[in-house]
Amino acid sequence: MARIAAKAASGSFRANHCKQETKNKPYTSTDIKNLQLLNMKMLTLLSVFHLLTLCETEISAVAKTTINAIVGEQVLFPVHNQCGAQYEITLLAKSPIHAKLASWGFNTFDKQPKYENRLQRSMNDSVMLQNVQINDTNLYGIQFDCYSTTVTETSETLFDLQVFEPISKPLMRRTCSSANIILSCSVSKGANVTFHWEKLSFSGTIYRTYDGAELVIGHVIEQEQYRCIAGNPVSNASSDPWTIDECNRNHSKGQKLPQMIHNVVASVLLLFLILIVYICCKIKPTAGSISRDNVNEAAVSAGNLRVRVLLAVELDGSM
Repeated sequence: MARIAAKAASGSFRANHCKQETKNKPYTSTDIKNLQLLNMKMLTLLSVFHLLTLCETEISAVAKTTINAIVGEQVLFPVHNQCGAQYEITLLAKSPIHAKLASWGFNTFDKQPKYENRLQRSMNDSVMLQNVQINDTNLYGIQFDCYSTTVTETSETLFDLQVFEPISKPLMRRTCSSANIILSCSVSKGANVTFHWEKLSFSGTIYRTYDGAELVIGHVIEQEQYRCIAGNPVSNASSDPWTIDECNRNHSKGQKLPQMIHNVVASVLLLFLILIVYICCKIKPTAGSISRDNVNEAAVSAGNLRVRVLLAVELDGSM
């Protein structure tokens, strides 16, 4: 027992002695750099967590690329600060409007009044633009100025931000004629919209696609379906499927109606001709009988006249 207690006391003394030596040992430059790096990583993690708690939807911008954002989203402009305690960072709108939006340093943050509630700075000096709108579409630049014993050259990182509205459900219109069918597609909301058409079977299989907002097709016997697909850089939407048989039925009705009208007109004309023939047949015998009576009367008159002439001649001869 005495030996165990002695060993325990000896181990405790060595541990305390090591702790004291470690405590009194001065930090090297490598240790300081490692501590600074650890602090930077912790600040970055804390800032990211802080920004994520500020909003639900966030887009992290990537330098020298186009960032497509939806109206109402938040865009994070990352900053990799490699300066010391003395520096200045400036957020600029570059094109088409050139303006200074904000600037900040170690413990300062100045911004334009209209961005007072929309620009948020994180602990690692990244900045977030909240509730982006269409007019926030711009080329942005973040400038770095490091100050130490000597002033370093200004560096700049560019971000191309494009903000879009999500498109509405496409509206499809059709025009049915005897020659063909014209389908047209449009949306009531959204910009930079492109259109294409999908030809479908009733099972939903895509047979073929066509580009453009308008599609001209012919009358076919097959019962085909078509739908319009609209899209822009941040959203896509499709119309309800439309069946070509709807136009074919109207086309068949349109063809039957002129034929019916033609048949009715022909029937009326035929009845009119029959009536004329009937009237003519009724009128001709009457006209014939009238002519014979007139001839007979004329013949009787001529006979009477002849008798009178003969009597007159006889009377003259007797005298």
